[in-house]
Amino acid sequence: MTRFAFLAAIVASPAIADQRDYGYMMDGSYGSGFGMMFGPVLWLIVLGLVVAGVIWLVRRFDQDAHQTGKSSAASELDLRFARGEIDAEEYASRKKLLNT
Repeated sequence: MTRFAFLAAIVASPAIADQRDYGYMMDGSYGSGFGMMFGPVLWLIVLGLVVAGVIWLVRRFDQDAHQTGKSSAASELDLRFARGEIDAEEYASRKKLLNT
């Protein structure tokens, strides 16, 4: 329901923003350009928040991926066994030590 209300507010805002006519900026009756001075600052703040949110999401997903992976010692042991540097007995004994 809140999504619908938000969407309706965005779509209806141009229609209700200027109810009289289009003379606000030229006749000085609407704050004398005060909003025009801080408009770019507002957009920079919004852009900064979007960039910070994207960076936060990427770091969070990257951190989750590292936590679910195997430890570096176990992966190194698997690689050494796959390359044939150690035999099956040594692999099994070292794997048992790592798992305890």
